[in-house]
Formats: sequence, C-alpha cells, structure tokens
Amino acid sequence: MVEPNTLKQLRLSLKPYSLLYVEDNVGLNRQAATLFQKIFETVYIAYDGEEGLSLFNRHHPSIVITDITMPKMDGLAMAEAIVKIDPDIKVIITTAHDDPELLHKGIRVGVFDYLVKPIRIENLTETLTRCSDFLKEALHHKIFNTNLHTVFNYQNDLVILLQGQKIVMANQSCLDFFAVQSVEPLQQRFEEFGALLLKHNGFLYNHDGIDWFAEISKNPGKLFNVKIAGADEEHHHFILRYQSIPDQEGYGVLSLNDVSELGLLKLYDAPAVEKERLSKDQKTVRSLLEMAMRNGAKIRAHNLYKGIGITNDAIITEADENGIVLKTPYVQLKAMQFEKEFFLTSELFPIVILCNEIKNFNFDDQSVQFTHYQMVNTSPVRRQSIRVIPDQKLTLTLLYEGHKFETDIVIMDISINSVRLQLPSLPAGFSPKQKVLLDIVLTTGLRPLIINTLSEVYRIHEEPHHFEVVFTYVLHGEDHKSLIDYIAKRQMVLIREFKGMQCEK
Repeated sequence: MVEPNTLKQLRLSLKPYSLLYVEDNVGLNRQAATLFQKIFETVYIAYDGEEGLSLFNRHHPSIVITDITMPKMDGLAMAEAIVKIDPDIKVIITTAHDDPELLHKGIRVGVFDYLVKPIRIENLTETLTRCSDFLKEALHHKIFNTNLHTVFNYQNDLVILLQGQKIVMANQSCLDFFAVQSVEPLQQRFEEFGALLLKHNGFLYNHDGIDWFAEISKNPGKLFNVKIAGADEEHHHFILRYQSIPDQEGYGVLSLNDVSELGLLKLYDAPAVEKERLSKDQKTVRSLLEMAMRNGAKIRAHNLYKGIGITNDAIITEADENGIVLKTPYVQLKAMQFEKEFFLTSELFPIVILCNEIKNFNFDDQSVQFTHYQMVNTSPVRRQSIRVIPDQKLTLTLLYEGHKFETDIVIMDISINSVRLQLPSLPAGFSPKQKVLLDIVLTTGLRPLIINTLSEVYRIHEEPHHFEVVFTYVLHGEDHKSLIDYIAKRQMVLIREFKGMQCEK
C-alpha cells in the first residue's frame, strides 16, 4: 500500500512531464488511465503502436508506458521508433510474461524499465520516481552545458547550477574545491547555497534582514564579494556573479572567481581574519594535544609564582572540542590556580603552548580542565635568568633627559640584567634603544643600598590603561653582588609563601 503523501510527492515531481499510455485492452486501458490521471497532469491514450507513435510525434511526452503485444505495431517496435526520435525519452514496457528474450530486446532498444502485469501500485510508484529523477538530472545537464558559455572565465571558475537556492549541478573545479566526487555530498551538506556563505564585513551573506538570494536575483551580473571555506577549512575570497537562465524559470548559474591570493580579506574585516587565524591555531594545538594523549608523550607543566619557577610532569586524559583535561601534581595545580594560566612543553611540541581559560580544578583527582590554548614564541619557560616580583622594600627612580620619574611607577619584576616597569604614560619621544638612568634602592640590611646604572629601553608594550616597559642593564662589582643577594633572599621568601598556599584549597 502506497502512502497518500508518497503519491502527492510523486505528482509534484512529475508535474513538468506528460505521459503517453498505450494498451490494446480497452478495459485495462481505461482502468490504468484513471490512475495515471491522478499522477500526471497530462495523459495521452492510445490502443495500438501506430496510434501511440502518431500521438508521440504530435505531443512529445517525456514518459511512455506501453504494452508489448498489440495490433498494427507492437510495443517494442514503437519504443524503438520513439527512442530514435528522442534518445532522452523514458519508455516503460508492461508485460504479462517474464520473458528474458523480450527483456533483452527491450534493453537493446533503449527501454528504461519494465513492469509485470498485473501492475502493482508500489512497483509503479518506485519506477516512476526513478524515472522522474533521471529526467531531472538530464534536464540539469542540458541546462548546465548549454549555458556555460555565457559565464565569464568559466574554465577557471567554480560554476554552479541553482534551481531556486538549491545546488543541482557543479563543474569539476567546484567538486575539487570541496573535495567531493559528485554534487550529491554538497546537496546533503547544504540544503541551499546560502549556507556556504560565511560572515565577513562588507561581504554577501544572510544577515540583518539581508537575504543573499534576493540580492543576487535583483542584481543579475553584479559582482559580489563572498567568503567560503573549502575542504581544507581554509577561508577563500571569491567574486560571485549570478545569471538567471532564459526560458528556464527558477534556474540560474553562479560563477565564483577565487581572488584569495590578493590578500584582500583583511582590508575588509581585519578582526574577523585575526579571529579565524586564532581559531585555526587553536585547532592545530588541539591536534598536538590529542596526539600527545594518544601516544603517551612526556609533558611538562610550568608556572611562575611571582617569578619562582614551578615545573612538574603532566599527562593529558581528555582532549576534544569541549576542552582539555590535564593531570598533574597538587603543587602544580596550586600554581595554576594562582596564575590562572600555565605553559606546556614536550619533545613532541615544536613550540611552547600557553593554556588559560581554566574551567575547573579537581584537587582530589589532581586534574585541571581548560578550554583555550595557543602557541607562543616567548615564554617564562625559556628565561635565561631568574626574575622575581619584588617586595615593597625595593624602589626605583627613572631619570630621562634630565627629568626624574618616581611616582606611579610599578615594578612588575626584576632580574640580574633587566627590570619590567608599569608606567601610566610615556615621556615624549620615548622609544626602544634609548638610554635611561635607573636608581634602584634595595633594603636588605640595616641600611639601604642604591644601585645607579645606565640602562637601555628594550621593549615597550601598550596596554589599555598603561604601558609596560622592559629595561636592560649590565651590573658589575658590588652592585652585581647586591642584586644577586636580594633576588636569592626574595626567592626564599616566595618559596615559603608558596608552600603555605599548598595547605589551602
């Protein structure tokens, strides 16, 4: 039994096509014709092969259903004559006998299929559905091939035939771009072409009441910027052009010219390009972490508690799009909790990985879950000298071009050869490689010790409300010894402080 909805869908799919039905049995002819008229909008009726061929020549229906044994001209002879006139016609023969010789002859003639009498509605429905699919595909090929010459530079472009907004055909360049063998995978992934268009400032995509298809339909031939991801997930910049097809209502041809090599995406929307780069980098790092988990690679977790290095072994237990779970000793977790970030190194990693956006600490399980990770070129892991966050006993004065700066200066950290300061503003003309005089006041005993040294501006980093500036210097003699002594004592204080933290949860 065929569902009513199936017949309804079949009628819709066969709406563009007419049927010629040829059967010499008057009673069977009338009975079958009544059924066919519920499926096709137009049905032509004949009672023998000669009449059927005459009707075909006058009306050119797309589908013919015919009996084999008939007077004047049998069904196979009629089918052979019809196929010679139109090779694309779909002829279905009906027979009361499953005769292999007749079937072989039908294949040689070019018959589409055969149905055994009495015809079952399920078999008829299945055959007509396949028939409709073949006819549509043949039409799409004809439209596509006939209209390719109207599309500029089509040899190098991605060319797509649309029926409404749906992809129905695509040239080889398009299939190669999406790494598919046929158009069917594209049709399954994207119900309509607009789903391929990615958000980008100034480009064509569905947003804010803008319908991409309405835009191209009312502007045929106009060039549009669009962004589409290929099979490699790389984002490509295309120039899109659309042309409707004359005499084929609802059909149109899209041509897409890849201009990614011009590097224009950033000019239109620099934040979007940067976001895409970071997203790509994160996928690469996740792949590294997943590989480390699968292969049991040795990993080291690193933190700096106010400049004190804390490093322990770690293993990755989970790695997917929802986050990474890392197991490491309790002491490392406490350092992570304080810093709210950490670094990972491994012989498997080509570079240091910075991890943050920590979602959860499980001190009982000795694990941490985090969702953001990126490769970094510089990190505290590679510091050549120890840097510590000083206490309030260390003060600093900056002298530049005869002016003294000592208020609102925050000493972020200090080492034997550099100091990093936070300044609310910079003096006019202040830039890297300039010479600055520093007065560093250390209070390690009963009296303060002043180190006066010439330094050089090494790096300036602008933050939203202040500047971070790194100064480098070279100390000698007692000044060198005094700063080493201060850093060593400060280290011991910080170690004791950190050990005290380990008792807290």
